[in-house]
Amino acid sequence: MQIICRRCGWRWNLSNGGSKPYVCHKCGMNNRKYYTNRNIGVAPLVAVAAAKPIATMVSAAVAALPGIINFIRNISQRPAGEARDRISAIKPEIAKQDARARLASVIAVSQQNFKAADVDVNEMLFWYRQNYPNDYMELMPEDKAYWNRYLDNYRQEFLSQRPDLQNNFLNRSYFTKEQLNYKPEAPGTQKAGMNMWVTLGIVGAGILLLTKKKK
Repeated sequence: MQIICRRCGWRWNLSNGGSKPYVCHKCGMNNRKYYTNRNIGVAPLVAVAAAKPIATMVSAAVAALPGIINFIRNISQRPAGEARDRISAIKPEIAKQDARARLASVIAVSQQNFKAADVDVNEMLFWYRQNYPNDYMELMPEDKAYWNRYLDNYRQEFLSQRPDLQNNFLNRSYFTKEQLNYKPEAPGTQKAGMNMWVTLGIVGAGILLLTKKKK
């Protein structure tokens, strides 16, 4: 079973929670009361609804960048180099994060790299979508819509400032319509479907045997 923190939206598997499986390792909140026997199946939906908006998470990620990237020099002198410094520093960090925090961190860094848009598009935005292709399964619909709007705004600025640059990587960084509309399969749905076919098979076999006996 997956636990979703009521306070910050962090997610983890109950089996990976250690001695305190309901305590969030990110913000410290104990979520046990939301996962009592009475609330199982309801609490996760409540927790998702209470999760922080992605815009708030992006703002928090921007504020956290100085603690992660502590060697920023004068970007006006070498924007491409500074962009690569940021990207190199953030990649190990986002590998440790869940899908929502990772999306927020990528956007936060991207916002700092705009003077090197060609580097940012190829080595951050497109890289993220290629290296974390299944994050869309864990992100909320509003998270993915926020990302696509960010790319829309980026495209307008990007093309107005550097119309000579190819933007194919930017085009390929969007969440697709199918990914935007993705709905995870309800737990047990597949198993229930298999059980139905097994039951039908048993019933069919029984009818066949009865028919043969009558003959």
